Parts: sequence; structure tokens; C-alpha cells
Amino acid sequence: MKLAAVALVIVLHLIVELASAQHAGCMTGEIRLNDTGSQVQSLATVLGAGSAGRLEACIDGTWGTVCDNHFSEVDAAVTCRQLGKSTRGASYVGGAGFGDGEGPIVMDYVGCQGNETRIVDCYYSAISSCAHSGDVGVICLNENFTCSDGEVRLVGGASNNSGTIQLCLNQHFGTICSHGFNNNDARVICSALGFQRDGAISLSYATYGPGVGPVLLSDLHCIGTESNITQCTYSANTLCDHSTDAGVICKDSNAPCVDHDVRLVGGRVASEGRVEICYNGVWGTVCDNVWDNIHADIVCRQLNYSTPGSAALGGAAFGQGSGPIFVDIPLCLGNETSLASCIFSVGAQSCSHYQDASVVCRDPLNLCVNESVRLVGGETPNQGRVELCVNGEWGTICGDYYWNTAAANVVCNQLGYNSSSSTAISVLNAFYGQGVGIIWFGEINCQGNEKTLLQCAYAVSADLSCDHSDDAGILCPAVNVTAHNCPCQSGDIRLMAGTSSNEGRVEVCYNCVWGTVCDSGWNDKDAQVVCRQLGFSGQGVATGGQFFSSGSGLIFLDDVGCQGNESNLVSCPRSDQEIGHTYCTHYSDAGVICHTQNYSVCLDGAVRLAGATGNFLGRVEICINNHWGTVCDSDWDNSEARVVCRQLGFSNSHAIAVSQGSFGAGSGRIYLNNLVCMGSESSLLGCPQASIGLLDCTHYQDAGVVCIAPPCTNGALRLADGADKYSGRLEVCNGGQWGTVCGKDVSSDLATTACGLLGFDSKVAVAMGNAVFGKGSGNTYQLVRHCVGMNCSIVLAPHNQCDHLDDLSVFCQPATAPLNCSTGDVRLVGGQTDGLVEVCLGGQWGTVCDDSWTDNSARVVCKQLGLPSDYAVTVVSSSAKYGSIQGPIALSRVKCAGNESSLLNCQLVSIVAASRHYCTHSNDVGVHCSDGTSGSIDSSSAVAIAVPISLLILLVAAMVVVTVAIAVICREKRQQTLALRLASDNIAIVKDTYPDSNLDDKQSAVSHEECSRV
Repeated sequence: MKLAAVALVIVLHLIVELASAQHAGCMTGEIRLNDTGSQVQSLATVLGAGSAGRLEACIDGTWGTVCDNHFSEVDAAVTCRQLGKSTRGASYVGGAGFGDGEGPIVMDYVGCQGNETRIVDCYYSAISSCAHSGDVGVICLNENFTCSDGEVRLVGGASNNSGTIQLCLNQHFGTICSHGFNNNDARVICSALGFQRDGAISLSYATYGPGVGPVLLSDLHCIGTESNITQCTYSANTLCDHSTDAGVICKDSNAPCVDHDVRLVGGRVASEGRVEICYNGVWGTVCDNVWDNIHADIVCRQLNYSTPGSAALGGAAFGQGSGPIFVDIPLCLGNETSLASCIFSVGAQSCSHYQDASVVCRDPLNLCVNESVRLVGGETPNQGRVELCVNGEWGTICGDYYWNTAAANVVCNQLGYNSSSSTAISVLNAFYGQGVGIIWFGEINCQGNEKTLLQCAYAVSADLSCDHSDDAGILCPAVNVTAHNCPCQSGDIRLMAGTSSNEGRVEVCYNCVWGTVCDSGWNDKDAQVVCRQLGFSGQGVATGGQFFSSGSGLIFLDDVGCQGNESNLVSCPRSDQEIGHTYCTHYSDAGVICHTQNYSVCLDGAVRLAGATGNFLGRVEICINNHWGTVCDSDWDNSEARVVCRQLGFSNSHAIAVSQGSFGAGSGRIYLNNLVCMGSESSLLGCPQASIGLLDCTHYQDAGVVCIAPPCTNGALRLADGADKYSGRLEVCNGGQWGTVCGKDVSSDLATTACGLLGFDSKVAVAMGNAVFGKGSGNTYQLVRHCVGMNCSIVLAPHNQCDHLDDLSVFCQPATAPLNCSTGDVRLVGGQTDGLVEVCLGGQWGTVCDDSWTDNSARVVCKQLGLPSDYAVTVVSSSAKYGSIQGPIALSRVKCAGNESSLLNCQLVSIVAASRHYCTHSNDVGVHCSDGTSGSIDSSSAVAIAVPISLLILLVAAMVVVTVAIAVICREKRQQTLALRLASDNIAIVKDTYPDSNLDDKQSAVSHEECSRV
């Protein structure tokens, strides 16, 4: 027996030492993403192994978790960098979104700058008050959501062959500094994009606007024949910013213009305007550096005007252009037949559009007669900017508040455009372009029957505050109307730029000219009138903000206010009854989507995720009138992501917003932009500012989400840290997070209902407070039992004052299998008044560990069994006396006062789960029940055995073995002494009755000193 005890102690010592070695199996600074959860494993199939999970760090040789206090995307990016993942789109999940960790919380209040290579190089606190319910997780978007080195794309251009260059290096898109960038470099870019190398034009200084991401390189040097930009030489060290981003224009065989063509734009008449020249199908301007009349004559000659006598103008005299500036400092002799024949480098390096060059060519047809009027800048002869000739000089009219239909009628009649069926339309705000020269007068007050404008009342220009941005224009009724020159009748409407006949930009016809409608005040009632007028059901959705692209020409209507029952759009009220009076631009063109019968691709407002293989992450797409479209990432954050995830059936606890087209660029419409969701809305269309239509967004900005399933479903119950599946700390799910239940004043009825809801016996259960299964984490709730008839449920109640020291524990019993015992029962194994203690939990007997056990606990056991208890004592090494038990160990660290009615009413510091306790059956406790009148075991001889981990373990074990042996031998001698006393008394009685008996009382005499000597 002694050898067995020694062997057991040595084995225990080795186990503890091995466990300590395992815990020290990491180096400080190491990190890992724990991806054991099912949700994380699903992420791993999409993102790649080790790309998502609970963040764990090694500090001082011990693995632990990281608290989510102050954790940010910057900290997530550093984490991904340390793990060798892409930092692009790195995000984090707080609130133990990837499950509660175990062990210590080694980092709290992490604060990285973003340039660190390890998370431990960031600021953090090694002292944490966090619980594991605050463990943070990290998601690294891996190669599936990054780009390939050398990949290029163009952004910001008007067509797919032009734009600012976005280059991929190290799986990140960024821009190229234009320092040293030339046409050879552009040839490589265009070839990589599938265009021909020849004719590629390099652009500098963010011609098409700044790009996004880092400026990756500068001083690029290509020969022009390379297949990939990474084969060229370059400098990775750049001090550039996005104002120097390089761009290209690649040659397009389907170009809308021919190389070297020139045109004049923005002039009052066709013979004047801003000079624009075509290269690679793109129109660009000319810089006014050294621009003079020699250059003007060349341009006018190319346009077939008379020369010499042309005038050169600089400083964007006819307005600033857009796009590239192709020509700067052209060297011309003066006899060239085209501007492109001069010597210059295509692509200006140091010019801006406020220096755009212009010309005025000689045109003998433009003669000025006093009081005559002309229309300039219109697409048809009956419309344009009004110019008036006074004293041989053309000038404009101020289009102020007084410029109205009556004044327009006077001009149209003077020009011969008069019609009984139509009326003239006055146009404001230099809609047909700004004129030059004098503004003759304003504040015109006409009756409409005057022969000329000078017959109307007016104010001279010296008394006005007008400039050419106020130049007046008109649209006159068409004359000699035919199907060819008048494609529509006033009041007609049509839908343009839609993908089907039931949707598009709304255009309305006046005076044979199509124009658009401003989206100011535009709503679904207006859309109903449009759809009804077009023959649809009358149900429709209003769109705005160039949803169906920008129109052109006049904007006829503004602030339309239909009731919804009008027969046509022009019958609806408007805040300004003057047609054409608006401050809108075509960026605000209104549109509609009309409902059609028997056509249903998707339900309005529905959302889906695309661009990824998992059903819980991807690019957000929303349905509007049977068409799927995307959402712009402007102001896109986790609040909007929560709404999407909830709409998709996921909990809103852990939703992550992803931007910059991380799940690939979508197609079709971009429906929503600048959403401001609170996070509680039931759908995206319920968020504020959810107007359909947007500005300045491309599919490279398509928004995405990652929906992380919560640890639990609201209202769910579970038993945690129990000895078996029938017992444990009762926890309830609320808000997608597990919390504990207050154990103060809880009845057994609540426990039986909880057990029934968990699938166990709903008639027998025990409830206990005081966190007997250990303290939980998260919120603490008060539960109330609610019954309707025989059907009972549990509901959350507010205003509890519990903490985790009061966590409720529950003991359930199986619902079907016959029970061996009832929870709380105790029994002694090995004897009737003494034996090894077993207690029943969940219908199963288990032993009790002697840790913290005292004779007070022994008295409670004896009292519960109805046995003498006043002198009950603990029996140590009970397995040696009563035999070894192979079943579970039920309780540990039991502390009784001695007056409790049952063992489960004592303070149970720990109800032991077999997988986590430190006891073995060598620590099973036994008791001896006695009232002091019969032989008893002196409690002072019961020594609790500790299992040290030091080298003294052998010595202590030996002392325990000797002590137990002495106690056993002494007990046996005392029992013999009692037997002999009884025998001696009986002999004396016999001798008194039978004097002749041969019995000798010396034979039965036992000296009391013998037991003492033993």
C-alpha cells in the first residue's frame, strides 16, 4: 500500500510539471487567430485558413486573449500585417464575436499607430478588468479580396480608355507619381489594359482627379515593350501626393472623334469659342502659353473660316474646359493647315484649365444691325442665348427675375417664331453659355406685344448687378413643323437611359425640344403621374441625382408637386410657373421606375450579398423595382452593416462594414449613397437619407458587409460549467450574448421550468445561488416564470441588483431514463454509520473531494441520513478503507457550518466537472457518524491530504500513510477492548449465578495500557 501511494504521488507530480511546460510553449509577442468556432471555420473557407478568429497573444510564455477596449481597424491592420496577411480591409469583431476565450486576458486598451510590425510593439495595458465576453477577434481579407501585382485599372475618366492609373503592388491598389512619367510608360499601361501600345498618351498632375490608396512609386522608366509595369524600373521611395497622380489615354478604335480634329466650344456663335483638339477619341483643351493670333489663324483655317484676321484669346475666355490639356507652347510657322502640324508634346505638364485658349474667327455672315436680335449657343435655331445689337455692337441681356415668358415672346416674334398653339420659354442663368462684351440692359418689363425689346421698359446695365452668368436665353415655338424637325409635341414625356421601357430619366417636350425635370421635391406621387401617362399601372418609384445618368439641353420643370391623380405631368402644380426657370443642373435630373405586371425579379427593398462564396459576406445589392443594384460606400459603417445583416436574418450583434469594392465591382445601378442608419432599422430603405440615386460614385466604391453570427439566439438557455449535462450555471441569451441569472430568492419552480425548456424532467429540479459552478461573465438578468394554464415559460425582468457572486445554478434530471437517485440525496458506501460519502446530482451518484472539508460537513451528512451527528468526524483516505470508486467526483470545496439540513444547502464553492477538477478518487472523503456514546474516531487524527508539487511530496505522503496506519490499528484495538470489556462483564454475571464455573476473568482482562502503547 505504501508503494502504491508513493507511485501515485510521483505520477501527479509529473503531470503537473508537464502541464506547466506546455503552458510555457510560446514566445512573448507571438499571436494567433483562434478559428475553432463554426462561424470562423466558415470564414476560413472563404478567406483562407488563419484569416479570421479570436485574437490570442503570448505574453511571458502564456497564451491569452485580448480585450476589445479601444480596439480599432488600425490595431486589426497591425495584427494582419504580423500574420503575413493583407492589411487592406482589416477589421475587428468585439464582444467575443468569435466566442469566449480561456486563460488570462493579457492585453487591454491596445493603441497602435499603424506602422508597427507586431501588436506587442503598440501601446497596451497588461492589467485588464475585462471578462472573456469582451474578447476581440480579427478578420484579414486575404488573397481572394486583394489584387495581383502588376494589375492596373483606370478611374475617373469619361470612357474606359482614359483615367487616373491605379496600380497593384504587394496586393494593394495605389497610384503612380507623374514625376518622370512619359508616353513609353503609358504604352505599357495601355497594353496591360488590352489597348494597343501605339498612340498612348501620358498625363500628369491628376488630370482625371486624384486616385485612392498610397502613392506606390515614382520615377517610372519603361522602354515601352514590357508586358507588365513591374518589369520597368522605378523608385519605391516617393514624396509625392495624389495631386501628382499619373494618368493615360489609350487609343480606342471606337472613338467618337478623329485624331487632330479641332472644335470651338462655348462661343456665342459657331465661329468662336474654346479650342479643343481630339487625341485617342478624347477631346482636350489647349494651354494659352505663347498663344497668339498666328495660332488662331491656323485653327480658323483648319475650320474653313477666312484668314487672316482671327483673334486669339486666353484665360478661358469662353469658360474652362475639362479633362486633359493636350497642347502647350506649340511652335508654329503660321502656314500650317492644322494645329497638330505644329511642334509640341502632347499632354501639358504645367497648365490648368483657367488658362484654356480660345479663338474668334472671321465670319461675314454675322452682321450687326441696330435693334436686331440673334440666338447663340442653342442646339436648334429656335433656341439660344439672346444677343442684341446696339450701335453696331452685339451684347447680351440680363436674365434676372424680370426675364419671363412675355419678354421671350417679343424676341421670338421678332425672329419670326410665332405660333398660336405654343408659347415662348424664357431661360435663365446663362443656360446657353456665357456671352462676352457688354450687357446692354436688364429688369425688362414687356407686355408681350412689343415689336422689339427696346420698346419694353428696362434698366441700363450701369444700374444692374448682373454679369454674364446671368445671360438670358429663350426657346421659341418651332415653325414649319414636320416629323423631321419636331420629334415631339409639347407635354409629351419619355423615359431615357433605362435598361427597360418602364424606367429611365424623365424627359418632357416643349416647343419640339426634349428637356429634363429637376429632382427638387420629386417624389413617388410625381412618379405615379408619369407612369400613368405612359400607360403603366400608375405605381412607381421616384429616382433622382442622375440615377439614370445626366441628361442634356434644357431643364424645363422644377419643384413639381403632383397630387398623384393628374392625367399628365405638365398639369401638376409647380412652385415657379415659369417653365425653364430653375437653378438645377443635370446632376439633379429626375427619373422613375414604373411597376409592370407579371414581372418580378426581386422584391423592392430586398438585399442580397454577392461577390463571395459564403452566404454571410459579400457586396451589398438592393432591389429597386425588380432590378438589383449596389450601394455606394460613402459614409458606410457598421450601423448600415447591422441593418443589412438583420435584413438577411443574421443577428445585428456583429456586423462589419467593408468598403472600396472589396468584394469586387458590381454592375448595373448604384442605388443608394450617404446613408445615415441608426442600426435599428428593419431595412436599408428605412434609413434616413435613403433617397434613390447618387452623385460621384463608381462600382469601385461598392459597399460590402461581413455578418458574424452571434454566440446565441435571444431567449436561449444553457447550463455552463456543470459536472454533467444535467447541471450547471444557468445562462440566458439576450442581445446575442450569454449572460447569467440572479440566484437570489429563486424558487424550485423556476428551476423545473428551466429544466423542462432544456429538454430535461420538468417536475424535479434544484436551484442554488452563490455561484456554486463558478462565476459567469457578461450581464446578469432576473428571470420570472410565466405560466398560461399548464404551459410555462421564462421571461427577462428588469432592475436586478445581482452580481456574479449570486449566479444561479440548476440541477436537472433526465426526462426519460429511470433515475438512480434524486438530486441532493446523500449515502454512505462501505458501512451503515460510516463510509465513503456520495451525493446525487442529476440522477447520478458521485463522490466528494476532501478539499476544504471539515467535521462540520460530516455532521451535516450524518444529520441528513438520520444518523447520530453530534460527534461525526471525517474519515480520510476513505478509498483505502471503503474501496475505490470509479464514478464521477460531484463536489469540491464544500464548506458547511454544521447546522444545514442537507449538503447542498452548504456553501458549495465548486461543483466539479470531471474534465476540470484537480481531485482524484484518492481524495474522496468519508464520514463516521456518532453521538459520542459508542466508539468514535477522534477528529484530531483525521488529517487532510494535500498534493504538493514540490520535492517534499514524498515525505508528506509517507507521513500521511503512517498516520493513517496508526489510526486504523488504534481503532481495531479499541474495538477489541470494548469486546473484551463486554466479555468480562458477562463472565462476572455467570460466576455470580454459577459459582462452580471454571471461567477465569484473567483470560479476558485487557490492560488499557496496551492500547495506549499501540
